[in-house]
Amino acid sequence: MQRNEWNFHYTGKQLLVAAKAKVTHHKNRYNWWLARKDALLVTIRSEGLEVSEAQALQHSGHKARDWNQGARVMVRNDLQTQLDECLRKLGFHTEQLDSFEGWMEVFEANPESNLPLDHDDWLFFFGRDR
Repeated sequence: MQRNEWNFHYTGKQLLVAAKAKVTHHKNRYNWWLARKDALLVTIRSEGLEVSEAQALQHSGHKARDWNQGARVMVRNDLQTQLDECLRKLGFHTEQLDSFEGWMEVFEANPESNLPLDHDDWLFFFGRDR
């Protein structure tokens, strides 16, 4: 028998325990990233803005009157990158929570069902979170 054809049999009750563990993990990660995002927004609001003035405004002459192109307010790039990462991670963990909470409903409704899991199924429910 080829290992890619192997099946492992679990009850709905056993899989419910695994799905609950995954929900707990993703809730913890979601909460961590939410707190990180909130702290980052405090930093952005307090120190993350920069004002860049055009060099033309630093000299006298006719270009010094070019107020339309004179200055830009920018969010520090490193803070923007960190905020983007927080938002991506929040999206990922939200999707995972939705998925595993759905599986919990299935297994709660079918606790005695005997379900064959292949390698990918087993990793989905019991594998390490990476």
